[in-house]
Formats: sequence, structure tokens, C-alpha cells
Amino acid sequence: MTKPISASEQGLKPHYRVRVVLPNALRHLASWTEAKIDQDLTTRVAGDWIDDHQYRDTIGLINWEAITAITWRWTE
Repeated sequence: MTKPISASEQGLKPHYRVRVVLPNALRHLASWTEAKIDQDLTTRVAGDWIDDHQYRDTIGLINWEAITAITWRWTE
């Protein structure tokens, strides 16, 4: 198993790393807060999204209905 990536080792503040899985795509997002998923996942996934490119991808447009999985973890 690989060592988890440390935010502090990369000079970043602690945050949640969020993986959004879509057909033929995997987006890596970052949020200051834990992701909140709508019950049926058809509306959206809420988070305090970080739009600094050093933290990961920035949300432009996501078809939330096409998501097949979402995972997140805290990183310090």
C-alpha cells in the first residue's frame, strides 16, 4: 500500500481530497469541508470547494446525475 499524500508536505493547508467518478473520467477535487451528498445524488454534491489549482481540479461543470462514485478523505 502506498503512503497517503500529505498536504503539509506539499505546502498546502489540511483539506478533504474528493474523487468524483464519471463514465470515462476521474476528477480530483478539494474541499475545506466534508462532502455532502444529496440522498439520490441527482442534484449535486456540496462542499466548500477549493478553486486553487495547487489543490486539484477546479469545478467548471459536472453532470451530477452521471456520477458513479464519490469518495473523500481528510489530508493533513
